[in-house]
Amino acid sequence: MPDDPYAVAAEVYDLVHAPPDDDVGLWLSFAGRTDRPVMEVGTGTGRIALALVRAGHEVVAIDPSPAMLARARQKAEDDGLEVELIEGKVTDLSLEEGRYGFAVVPADVFLYCVDGDEQLATLESLGRCLHFNGVLAVDLPGPAAWLDPSSNGQPLLVFAGDDEAGEALETWHVHEDDLALQTRALRVTYERTGADGLLRRTRADHFLRYVYRFEMEYLVRLAGLQLLDVYGDYDLGPLTNDSERMIFTARRKDA
Repeated sequence: MPDDPYAVAAEVYDLVHAPPDDDVGLWLSFAGRTDRPVMEVGTGTGRIALALVRAGHEVVAIDPSPAMLARARQKAEDDGLEVELIEGKVTDLSLEEGRYGFAVVPADVFLYCVDGDEQLATLESLGRCLHFNGVLAVDLPGPAAWLDPSSNGQPLLVFAGDDEAGEALETWHVHEDDLALQTRALRVTYERTGADGLLRRTRADHFLRYVYRFEMEYLVRLAGLQLLDVYGDYDLGPLTNDSERMIFTARRKDA
């Protein structure tokens, strides 16, 4: 399997996996509070980053997947947009400190931190990048979208349709959740049927580590940040048992 789990997905990611844009308005509202550059961590194919650019912001977008960044770069070029795209993880990059007025880790990207050390190091790196009054937002699964060991091993069809080349495409998810370890091993299989009737199958494996609310609050504080709010949806409603999202906002303690 490739080191980049998105190498086999980048071509069809916007078709199959991209969530609805109901989060974009929230990130635009946060970015609108600063005149400084903004950062997106885990930009993928640029869905959020390019929306921020269109709104007039200077944007730095980071992602470890070269395949996903290539798609983002092509979309930016097609639309005549300028965005700085950087390959890597924030913990491995030398990013300018104190530069950014807003940084966002959207749509479950933080789950790719493999353990507590990487979670803490990521938050520390982002904190150093923030301007003294900058804001960090981290978007995680809420209680209603948490791990589900009862459905371990059950194939779930998440997409059926035609890809850009007109081939029939089905995308299947199979997960193995471990509540004790707070982890999900997710296997994504892409099945294409060409005009010749032959079935071609590719696969990507993802490892995700889930985070509880108060665990995240402690991580924020350990990283030298001040917790601002915890929300349960993109309308900034309260976090409840029925919340599918869990959104944290924080800033530097010296703000």
